[in-house]
Amino acid sequence: MAEHHTRKNYSNVEAVDILHQVANLYISTKIPQDYGTGEEYTSVEVHTLKHIADNPGITVTELARDYAKTKGAISQILKKLEAKSLVYRQSDPANDNKALLYLTEKGRLLDLAHRRYDAVSFGESMDQVRTQFSEEEVDIAFSVMEAWLGVRREVQQKRLERQKQKKKEQKLAGGPGTRT
Repeated sequence: MAEHHTRKNYSNVEAVDILHQVANLYISTKIPQDYGTGEEYTSVEVHTLKHIADNPGITVTELARDYAKTKGAISQILKKLEAKSLVYRQSDPANDNKALLYLTEKGRLLDLAHRRYDAVSFGESMDQVRTQFSEEEVDIAFSVMEAWLGVRREVQQKRLERQKQKKKEQKLAGGPGTRT
């Protein structure tokens, strides 16, 4: 039976700090590990693979948007994945300048192994959380985080668009950031 905790009202600062701590806990580990395939990969590599598996034909631009990273940073990750024969690019039939990303067979096997690994590894933590909260409360928490993530991506995209527009306006006006 789930213990019930006293509910706390979180300020925006407290909430974002918790989100940053959770994110850092999961992505800050750069130590490669074997997810069950006999080869070692980083958390960033396997989660990028999962995202491509969940969105076959995704582009570098879309990955950059989803991960709030630059296209250059995503391209570096993809170069590593391609060098390890985990992903491949295919030209978009509608636009030759656009590359669509897919998993290779090796990539699919790693993705499955990683999902099994996370089910067990993350399951240990979740089992403990479920002793403190009901299944409904856990589902609500993840629903809120999923909604927050979607909103956060939209906000980030709008910021990037405003920054691009500002740079464009500065360039046209001959202001800072222009080259002479």
